[in-house]
Amino acid sequence: MRKLILPIAAIAMASFVACSDDSSPNAPAAGPKQDTLPASVEKFFDLDNNYTCSQTVNKCATVAVTGYSELAQCNGAQWDMQTLGNPVAGCENAAPATDTPANSTPATGAMVSCDVPGVLGECLEYPAGSAEATAMESQCVSVLMGTLGTGCAK
Repeated sequence: MRKLILPIAAIAMASFVACSDDSSPNAPAAGPKQDTLPASVEKFFDLDNNYTCSQTVNKCATVAVTGYSELAQCNGAQWDMQTLGNPVAGCENAAPATDTPANSTPATGAMVSCDVPGVLGECLEYPAGSAEATAMESQCVSVLMGTLGTGCAK
């Protein structure tokens, strides 16, 4: 009986073939990526699929992802989401983004801060109206369980 089961099992396993469905309507459209960035995109995948990120094009550029109230940044190889507005690896010394999303107001000198409690807590602050401040305002209380303020104690 064992001599019969083993060959049948081998034939059954060999008969399974993996197929790809490249004609899926959800597949990203093939085409050249754009080098010029918008101030914001709705979804991260819009940015990743449609805009160039390389060592020579858009390295350390920042774009607001409005659907997530976050910022994405090109690390020189791919787009990454920033954590609490902090630069992605490789862009720590880059100049901060000068463009803000079209729906935000320019910084006026006032600051927005998030005081995060705990042993590893810290106070994060950004100019009011900046994309970083907007992202932090949406996450300070709900994600970080912090307290919004108008600046960190010096």
